Amino acid sequence: MERTMQLSSSVASQPETSQPQALLPELPVGLATEKETGTSAFAALRTATRAVTQFYDLVLAPTGLKTTQFVILQEINAAGEIAQCDFAREFGIAVPTLSRRFGGLRKKELIQIRRGERHGERIYRLTPKGQDALRLAGPYWERAQRRLKTVLGDEDWDRLLELAERVRKAASHAEQLRTDNQSTSAFSLVGNAA
Repeated sequence: MERTMQLSSSVASQPETSQPQALLPELPVGLATEKETGTSAFAALRTATRAVTQFYDLVLAPTGLKTTQFVILQEINAAGEIAQCDFAREFGIAVPTLSRRFGGLRKKELIQIRRGERHGERIYRLTPKGQDALRLAGPYWERAQRRLKTVLGDEDWDRLLELAERVRKAASHAEQLRTDNQSTSAFSLVGNAA
C-alpha cells in the first residue's frame, strides 16, 4: 500500500517565517525496526521522495515547471551541454525515462539537441527560452528549499543531504556486487563446462 503526504495549497502561500511550521509529525523517541513496521528502505525512501516532490511541485506550480524538469534544466545549465547517456548515468535515470523527460522539455522549446561525435550520441543544451524559464523558477525553488530546511532544522537538513549521498553510494555499491556475482557465476559455469 502506498502512502503519500498530501500538502495543502496553503503551504505554498504561507509567508516566510523563521519558526518551524507544524508540517511534520513529531518523531518517536524509539524508532521501530523494519520487521515491526513492515516498511522497507525502498518504501520509506520512495514515500519521502514522493512527498518532497509533491511539495516542490506545489511551490513551483506558478512557473509551469515540474520538479524533475527544473532539476534537468539546472543540471544542463551547470554543464553547458551534456550527452543524454552521461546524464542518465550520472543521475541513475533509465534512458527511456530520460528520453520522455527530455522530449517534454524539447516540446516546450526549453532545450535543444545536437548530434555528438559518438554513434547515436545526443547532446542537450538550454535554449534562450529554457534559460529564462530556469531564471524565473529559481526564486520558487529557493522558497521550497528554505521552507523544507526551516521545518527540518539545519542539523537534520545537513544529515539528510549526507545520508542521501551515502544511500546513493551504497545502492551503487550493491549493484556492483550483483554485477560481480553474475560475472563470477558465469565464470564458474564456463569453468565447470571445461
